[in-house]
Parts: sequence; structure tokens; C-alpha cells
Amino acid sequence: MAFDIDKYTSTSKKVVWGDLDFDQFRTNPLPEATLRSIRYMADIEYHTVCYLRDLLV
Repeated sequence: MAFDIDKYTSTSKKVVWGDLDFDQFRTNPLPEATLRSIRYMADIEYHTVCYLRDLLV
């Protein structure tokens, strides 16, 4: 499966923080299972960069 970088750059948008209601997380926090999944994905993303760095060195 090929990745089309041109299509990606033309259709992707940056994260807009201004439209997020962070106070909502205080009154309606995410479930623990969701937080665990987000931490897992962040960890995998971080280590993917580390692995790529090690491959290139």
C-alpha cells in the first residue's frame, strides 16, 4: 500500500487547540481504558522515532 504524501499534505490540517474545551475533562473525564490506550499509542509513537533513529545511525 503506497502512501500519497501529496494527498496527505493537501488534505491534512493542524490541530486547533482553541476549539477544545479542556474544562470538560474535569467534569467528564475520559475512562481509564481510554487513557491507557492513549498512553500506549503515545509510547509506541515515541519508540518508533527512536527505532528509526537507531536504524539510521
